Amino acid sequence: MNAYVTLSLLFGLFAFVHSLTAADFFKRRVDVTLRLRGARYRLFYTLLSFPSAMPFVAYWLVKRGETPVLLSLAGFTAMLVLLVKLAGAAILAASLLQTGIAEFLGLKPEQKRLVTSGLYAKVRHPMYLGAILFIWATPELRSLDALLYILATLYFAFGIYMEEHRLSKEFGDAYESYRSRVPAIIPRLK
Repeated sequence: MNAYVTLSLLFGLFAFVHSLTAADFFKRRVDVTLRLRGARYRLFYTLLSFPSAMPFVAYWLVKRGETPVLLSLAGFTAMLVLLVKLAGAAILAASLLQTGIAEFLGLKPEQKRLVTSGLYAKVRHPMYLGAILFIWATPELRSLDALLYILATLYFAFGIYMEEHRLSKEFGDAYESYRSRVPAIIPRLK
């Protein structure tokens, strides 16, 4: 089996496990059988997410060097791209700080609130924006990197779709009003 198929299958397995454990019916089943809910479930979900990502991450890291280079930047251009990568990391970190890292990881109970200020006043999904900037801003892009970044970006789009559905259900008209004013991922230039 070639590296592209293997990476796709490993990423698909991660996406399946990650999506399954995020689904309401699965959360209810775990609550009934293991009595995990709220922050305890979120911690379980977080702890499961890291090891379920390890196979595709490890495979990618080992095999990426064996695939052709699609893009190689140097000098000033490479520095600019690295600044974009740092900006992506900063956006991701700032949005986690704004919503609460401890809540995100499941270390404390989640406060059910609609965050619409700060970065969330510019885009509805700054974490995804930061992650996309971080992964794609690279001075060297190999073919296996491109495949992984495409798969991740598609999975982020699926995550946005699912999150939008959940937030609309949870916050109703308040979320719909917010959604009508603020773009999903690409900020408006004003």
